[in-house]
Amino acid sequence: MARPPRIAFRCPACNGEAECGLNGLGTCRCGATPSLTLSASIREQQIVDACPACGGTQLYVQRDFNQKAGLGVVIVGAVFAPFTHYASLVVAALIDTALYLMLAEIAICYRCKAHFRGFTRNPQHEPFDLHLAEQYDKPAS
Repeated sequence: MARPPRIAFRCPACNGEAECGLNGLGTCRCGATPSLTLSASIREQQIVDACPACGGTQLYVQRDFNQKAGLGVVIVGAVFAPFTHYASLVVAALIDTALYLMLAEIAICYRCKAHFRGFTRNPQHEPFDLHLAEQYDKPAS
């Protein structure tokens, strides 16, 4: 069963993570209720054309998986490798591959790092591009 579309974005009140649905009304743990103005594409077609949190139009896609947990799987496989004749590395790779195939894709805004879960993939959004990300990480001069 598909989860309803959700947008996770930075709360303007506490800088924590706020979340909203297709109505644009957000909630945050701090008690704030920030809202976003969603485009017709997001509301009606559930395709992210621009980030409603910052107005950015450059987004990338990745699997919805905690990268630290993935690294943990690899580390455990590597730690046990000498004792398992390196079979644990194969098991770690199989676990990683299975998770990659099972987990849904999310879109992430390069500018503000807002996460878009449960939306239809926009074909204009490609995998993460380090060169493009560096353009947003440069300090303002």
